[in-house]
Amino acid sequence: MSIDLQKRAEENLINLSKKATISLSKKGLGSQRARVALALDISGSMTGLFSSGMVQAVCERTLGLGMNFDDNGAADVFLFGVQDYSIGEIGKENFYEFVNREIRPKYKLENGTNYAGVMQRIADHYYPGALSVRKGLFGLGRGKVSVHTPPPEEQPVYVIFVTDGNCFDADRAAELIRQTSHLGIFWQFVGVGRESFQFLKQLDDLDGRLIDNANFFQVNDLKKISDEELYDRLLGEFPDWLKLAKEKSLIK
Repeated sequence: MSIDLQKRAEENLINLSKKATISLSKKGLGSQRARVALALDISGSMTGLFSSGMVQAVCERTLGLGMNFDDNGAADVFLFGVQDYSIGEIGKENFYEFVNREIRPKYKLENGTNYAGVMQRIADHYYPGALSVRKGLFGLGRGKVSVHTPPPEEQPVYVIFVTDGNCFDADRAAELIRQTSHLGIFWQFVGVGRESFQFLKQLDDLDGRLIDNANFFQVNDLKKISDEELYDRLLGEFPDWLKLAKEKSLIK
């Protein structure tokens, strides 16, 4: 039985990759390469999405895109609640039951949602040393973030950031979005559920950025959005950002 389920999952992953290929072609991104990251909310309100298999489905759908974008056909996975974590790659070899094997037994769901910690972690992962944080008074607090723009990279970083709620650290997250606008990182935020997502809805009007480096859309029920529509929406603003990032020499 488990062998049959795994075979079915592998066939579904191939189909997801094909659907992602179509969306990429429609957007003129057929030959585009990118390093793909998936950031997953592990706050307590995500319990239902984890237990229902929705988070596993998000991982597989992201991997369908990563198989086309990323040179090694994988995506780097990060988690965030109150704290933040890097848990390695999801790829064709380990995607089956990834959530039940690599996340649920090892990480407890947390009582809160912070975006900034995992955003800093992602930026540090792909651009080590580019961001620095000045400490506050007496060395306390997070202080102000500054950026040291590195030489342009060959490949951009494309981040799918999945959350079901607003964050407790909107000011610091906004500062990181501003500073990472000087790096080759595009943030695609996806809100799941009926939360208001006040902070994420304001991203298009966020001031102080070199270029617009973030997009947001909301999905009330992930079960009801087709793979094709999801990929089209995930790639909605990425082509425009790519053009601007190349003009500003953030990527080659």
